[in-house]
Amino acid sequence: MKTLNLLTVIFLFIFFSCNSKVDTNAKKVNFGIYETIKTSELPGYIIDSLKAKNVQLKNNPQSVIIGYISKSDTTALQLDFSKEDLKLVKTFKTVDTNRINYAMNPNKEYYAIVAIKLNPVMNNADIRKTNANGKNVDIEFNLKGARKWADMTKNNVGNIVAFVIDKQIYAIPRVNSEIRKGIAMIYGLDNEFIAKEISESLNASRVE
Repeated sequence: MKTLNLLTVIFLFIFFSCNSKVDTNAKKVNFGIYETIKTSELPGYIIDSLKAKNVQLKNNPQSVIIGYISKSDTTALQLDFSKEDLKLVKTFKTVDTNRINYAMNPNKEYYAIVAIKLNPVMNNADIRKTNANGKNVDIEFNLKGARKWADMTKNNVGNIVAFVIDKQIYAIPRVNSEIRKGIAMIYGLDNEFIAKEISESLNASRVE
C-alpha cells in the first residue's frame, strides 16, 4: 500500500509539472494594466507639446486616444510628462487611416497614442497563467492579482483601461462592471500565431 501511495504521489508530481511547464525560449516582456487619461484631463501645455511634435490630434475631448503619430516619426513618445504622473504610449499596430476622418498622408502608416498613468495597477507578478484562445489571450490572475483586478475594475466602471506590453498598447477595453473572477482578455489580435507568442511570453515573464 505504501508503494502504491508513493507511486501515486510521483505520478501526480510529474503530471502537474508537465502541465505547468513554461517555454523557457519565449521572450520575456514587461506587462501592465494601466488607468488611462482622457484628452480633456490633459494640461494645455501637453497638447501644445504634442502639436509641436506633429501629432495629428483627435478632436474628441472624452477620448483616451489623444491622436496619431506617423510610424516614421515617433519622437512624441520621448516627451517626459512624469511630473504629471502620466506617460504616452502607442498602439502595437498601426491604425486603419481609411476609418479616421483626419488629414493624414495616405502613403504613411500611423499609430494611435494614449496617455496612461505613470505606474501600472497590475503587472507581471499578478499573473498566474495565460492561454492563447484563437486570436485572443486569456489571462488568469493569482489570488493577489484577482483582488487587485476586482478593485481596479470596481474603481473604473465606465472608464477605459490599457493592457500594455513592452511600452505598447495591445488592448484598451472599457470596464462595464466589477470583475471578481480574476480573469481578463487581450482580444482581437491579428492572428493565432501572435496570440500564442504573447501568451508564451507572458507565461515566461511571470514573477513567482
